[in-house]
Amino acid sequence: MSDDRSSATYQKSRWQGKLESFCWTLAAVGVVLYGTGQHDLFTVLLFDNRPRRLFVWFGFFSAISNAILFLYVYAWLGYIKGVKNPISSGTLAVPAGAVTFATTIISFIVALWPIFGIVAIVQVVVIMYGTVSAMDFLPGIGPLKVERKRL
Repeated sequence: MSDDRSSATYQKSRWQGKLESFCWTLAAVGVVLYGTGQHDLFTVLLFDNRPRRLFVWFGFFSAISNAILFLYVYAWLGYIKGVKNPISSGTLAVPAGAVTFATTIISFIVALWPIFGIVAIVQVVVIMYGTVSAMDFLPGIGPLKVERKRL
């Protein structure tokens, strides 16, 4: 009886987690598409003169660096090298990824501040959290992770 309850609770929390991830992803897409209300956020960042250019490019560079570190940890260490838990493998890529993630957030907040003011903080946090939450829907990451049987 208690095993059925724990299984049902696990399934319920799993679906709640997926629903929450979907809502954050949807909110991030809305913020990116809404932008200033007239143009989407990418158009504003790339073609408008008001954002601080140095911080826009520094934010893009940090985001790309973070993606490369993420691929190193999960694709290279996790799949190619076969490390069971690549995050706790002792690699310096994890703290470097945390630094690049924080740098990305701060850079985009500073870049968007002249346009949106304090709302830039909310926008950037929603976009970053939505991006991280969207990874739940990628195969091999999050709840969709496929466990490989080891021989």
